[in-house]
Amino acid sequence: MLDYLDAYVEETEEQLSRLEQLFLEIEKNTNQAEILNEIFRIIHTIKGSSATMGFSMVADFCHRLENLFDKLRKGEFGIDDYLIDVLFKSFDTLKEMVSASIKGENYDSYILEELINAIDSFKQMNANNNGKNIEVEKKENQVNNNILEISVEISKDCIMKNARALIIEKYIEEMGNVISFEPSVDMLQREEVVGEKITAILESRLKIEDVVWKLQNIPDVVNVEVKQDYRSKDVVKINISTQNKIEDIMHLKEVMMKANAVELEFEEKSKMSFALLQLILAAYRENKEIYYKTTRGNVAKMLNLMIVSRYCRIFLRQPLKLN
Repeated sequence: MLDYLDAYVEETEEQLSRLEQLFLEIEKNTNQAEILNEIFRIIHTIKGSSATMGFSMVADFCHRLENLFDKLRKGEFGIDDYLIDVLFKSFDTLKEMVSASIKGENYDSYILEELINAIDSFKQMNANNNGKNIEVEKKENQVNNNILEISVEISKDCIMKNARALIIEKYIEEMGNVISFEPSVDMLQREEVVGEKITAILESRLKIEDVVWKLQNIPDVVNVEVKQDYRSKDVVKINISTQNKIEDIMHLKEVMMKANAVELEFEEKSKMSFALLQLILAAYRENKEIYYKTTRGNVAKMLNLMIVSRYCRIFLRQPLKLN
């Protein structure tokens, strides 16, 4: 972890220096939304990188500050002289905590508990005054659990790609329930691969645009793509291996027209009836997304041929998607 520590020290020093400048600017003008947003992003980044290094005290303190600035940038309460004093004391404390963590020392200061109580008092004050509005805002910013496909590219100029990749994966973990990472955390830590690109499947209540925003603001990230995995959509499953009667086919068609996607289930030796083939063609015509896993056998060959068939291209606007 020594190489990662060097990267952490260099990055955090730059971020703390910029944070000090921003605190001085906010003292002069408390109504600068862009400054509040940048402060929030820097604290969020320090929190993530500190958590990755195992500096839990720094990460926990940053989490409290992050929540405070999140409310400030949303205009839930204003900045006064008392809050300015709390912010500068918090900055000094954060610098000392980072320095102690880098040296492997325990940070112990009487002022820490006082600052935590002060920060929490602002949050509590806002909860008492605007609890109803806060709850509404939470609901607006969240949706039902979605399964998201995430792809993050790291700059080629990034010196410590694996360290940055670990930080990115830590950020993603904080957004919900991770189903899979590629490459895995273990592979990155053992340096079995170079973490130039991170892909993940995440179950989360966050909106896609919120996930993109959080990841785009991580240093050295050059591209972020997030899309809804088909498992989050209204999917109708069709088992090709099952012998379906005409009335079953008609029912499947009705259900399929209401769904966003069609998932085909079949074995390598399965056979597809002409009625089911017509049903799949109908799905194409309705621009449905079609998925299947099996890539061998006669049914798979038929589906693969449909992709390049001129006949299908005449009226099928969406190509067949494979898992």
